[in-house]
Amino acid sequence: MPGIIKPAGQQRRRSRGAFVAFLKDFWGVYRNFLCIVIAPTLVVGGYLYLVASDQYEARADFIVRRADNSAKTGDVGQLLGINIGTSTTAAEAYLVSDYLLSIDTVNRLRHDDSLVERFRRPGIDWLSRLWSANPAPESLLKYYRKQVTIEQESQAGISHLSVKAFTPDDAELIGRRLLLLGEERVNAINDRSYHDQIDHSRRELEKAELAMAQAESELTAFRRQHKDIDPVGSGTAQLTMVTTLTGSLTAAHARLQAMDGVVSHDSPQYMAMQRQVRAMEAQVAGQSQRLAGNGSSIASSLGSYENLVAKREIATRALALTSAQFEQAEAEAQRKQIYLVRVVDVNHPVKSLFPERGKTLLTFFAFLALAYGVGSLLMAGIREHHI
Repeated sequence: MPGIIKPAGQQRRRSRGAFVAFLKDFWGVYRNFLCIVIAPTLVVGGYLYLVASDQYEARADFIVRRADNSAKTGDVGQLLGINIGTSTTAAEAYLVSDYLLSIDTVNRLRHDDSLVERFRRPGIDWLSRLWSANPAPESLLKYYRKQVTIEQESQAGISHLSVKAFTPDDAELIGRRLLLLGEERVNAINDRSYHDQIDHSRRELEKAELAMAQAESELTAFRRQHKDIDPVGSGTAQLTMVTTLTGSLTAAHARLQAMDGVVSHDSPQYMAMQRQVRAMEAQVAGQSQRLAGNGSSIASSLGSYENLVAKREIATRALALTSAQFEQAEAEAQRKQIYLVRVVDVNHPVKSLFPERGKTLLTFFAFLALAYGVGSLLMAGIREHHI
């Protein structure tokens, strides 16, 4: 009846009953949405905000460039003031990136920089940490590639290195070690390319130097054997001498013939002239014999000498050619050298950027809500089809 005041306990029981009834009705209407969308979102949110460990990201940018002079105007290297090279080598850049994400690099970091221990530090949550204390190389590589990424800008030629770790110092150290390993790989590529480029030219140069030394040695041995430093000059001088003596002998014969019939053959003057002619004939015969007589004559040795001189000239030309080819190959090998240039050095992270809690949670909720909505529409369509 109006005006009658009911006890407070009875009013509270009725309010509680109404609230319970509201909850039952709400559960009956939204039960599926709560179980499929809200409950998993709360679980993921609890993990992200209460359990998940902070991760720090260290970043660095680098380029791989070639030391040649075929510059392109407006190239990124010119804008950065880099003068050691002007040609971005995309193939080598991808090669370096592939090496840094390879099992070889993981093994180096594992043995030299305690990579496993850095991903298993105390306090790291169970889902984020590296589970095994002694993982197989393939398992460690798979986890490593989740923490380390390299993105390539093919047009600019810049590689972006990102390293995530659970402490700022670990992220920075791994990033710096990766850049050092990349530089080591580039140096190894340079050494291999350099030696492959010039080894053949060096061998040819060594052959030419050996041939030149052998030709010089044979020529020196010939001069020592014949005791003549210049057989060509000696032959010319000998020929001149024979020619002069022959002219003198001809003149002496003419004088002797002029005296014949005029001066008695028994006269001292005629006999002296006759002796002079005979002496000159003997001298001419001796010098002619030396010039072109037996096997030890100047003429016979001159042919061997000229062959040796021709052999030395050929060796000299071959040495000059191979020297030029070697210098060209060396210059070409130097031009093809590549360099890893740090555009942005590894930073020391201060604030944790991962996990991206808000973004991850919102994405997860949106996905579940979308899946729930699509599923509800499909179920409603199925029910209408049965009816």
